[in-house]
Amino acid sequence: MDRLACIDLPAFPLQRLFRRHPQWRERPAAVVDKDSPQGTLLWVNEPAWRSSVRPGMRYATALSLNRHLGADVVGQAEIETGIDEVLACLRPCSPRIEPSRSEPGVFWLDLTGLGLLYPDLDRWAQELRDRLMSAGLESTAVVGYRRFATYAVAKALAAAGSHRNPDKAIHVFADPHRESALAARVPLERLAIDPRLRDTLARLGIRSVGDFVALPADSVGKRFGDGARALHERASGNKEAPLQIEPEPERLHETIALDDPVTDASSLLFLVRRLLAPLLVRLAERGEAAAELRLVLELEPRLGHHDEALEERLRPAEPTLDEAVLVDLATLRLERLRLERGACELTVETIGVRATLEQLRLFATRPRRDRDAANRALARLRAELGEEAVLRLRLREGHLPEARFVWEPLRRLDRAAPRNVRTRALVRRLLSKPQPLDSPARHGRDRPWSAAGLDHGRIERSLGPYVLSGGWWKREVHREYHFAVTERGQWLWVFFDKWRRRWFLHGRVE
Repeated sequence: MDRLACIDLPAFPLQRLFRRHPQWRERPAAVVDKDSPQGTLLWVNEPAWRSSVRPGMRYATALSLNRHLGADVVGQAEIETGIDEVLACLRPCSPRIEPSRSEPGVFWLDLTGLGLLYPDLDRWAQELRDRLMSAGLESTAVVGYRRFATYAVAKALAAAGSHRNPDKAIHVFADPHRESALAARVPLERLAIDPRLRDTLARLGIRSVGDFVALPADSVGKRFGDGARALHERASGNKEAPLQIEPEPERLHETIALDDPVTDASSLLFLVRRLLAPLLVRLAERGEAAAELRLVLELEPRLGHHDEALEERLRPAEPTLDEAVLVDLATLRLERLRLERGACELTVETIGVRATLEQLRLFATRPRRDRDAANRALARLRAELGEEAVLRLRLREGHLPEARFVWEPLRRLDRAAPRNVRTRALVRRLLSKPQPLDSPARHGRDRPWSAAGLDHGRIERSLGPYVLSGGWWKREVHREYHFAVTERGQWLWVFFDKWRRRWFLHGRVE
């Protein structure tokens, strides 16, 4: 028979809570759905349980039973982040893992095909539990044959406090009948079931999994509803659903090959910042934040040696999308490196976990460009090259194309105010002075013309004419403008001057 394991991190939201309030570990504590006396208890620890505090109670009611009860809210986003961290910790033990989304902290692992690697399943379970312990997580592990049976026994071990005793936190079943018998004795109150169903069954004297499974399946659905019927089907093993494997997230990475080996930390840091920015954008698009940053430096090869790589792993205090935090960690790490041989290739890789809504909101609203830094850079240019070195274009009213704009000094960048447009306008970049394309002796208005003497190639077709004529300027003007397409795909803006009988290049279209 195929083997599987159930890993239970008892009261997983509570373990996340204890990271925030470590002083609550040895006192009654609970996770509530809202910070209010009328908040409902979702999870309670063993000291609270011994005080008759149960999930489903109001916080005010629980305080009447134990006035030392501490409670706080653990949001869904924080729980999801914790689940992703546990998955990353468990994947080296099995590639096929299903996390329970209805009961955070419960995981099923498929052991199919691992017999050659781990002939001793007790040792496999102990290595898995050690990995979780190193991450600061308490757990129980049960290896068996059926999903619900292993789950029930794992919950019973956790209820007995076995997760704190390395010798009792692991149970491996060699016989499926022994597994079913032990699971039947597990109290229903130790399972994550509807509190109202739990209390109703208790009033009827049905307190264990075996008592519940002994009830007729049809009667359970009619008497207690669809939820109770689904629980009965799982507990009896009549509907053993296959594992819903959580796919391993794609690791995002960017690589750059360097023309010349680099040993300078400042140059490497510049490249890290350049590669990191698009990775954070892709993480945010996936709704994730960076939990780990991995830097791989391919070193310049030495004669007689294989290619060597230097790898550095950086973990922020919490998953983040803040580029400054990750760059600061990279700076501290790279500055202490002393590279005897230069790096000829750099890879930056991010490992993501689910981001909170606040992180995604801040990332979306954070400007990608530092306007103050840009203004400081422009001030340095003016100081070095003169006040007229930094100009900006300002539109103004005018009839002639060259009179419709003016260049003026740029003192400070204003905040951008882009607007949505349905059609992207073409940009005509005008020459400071129209450039003649031919001579009046060679070409007239009606004769085909070309961009002779220029690097644009032969003109294949043109659109026009668009006539600009009038006498409101210093002298009368008559121009016939054309958009000319060259054989190289360039668009030129040219005109024929009636009075000078010549063709001119006035600009290019982008």
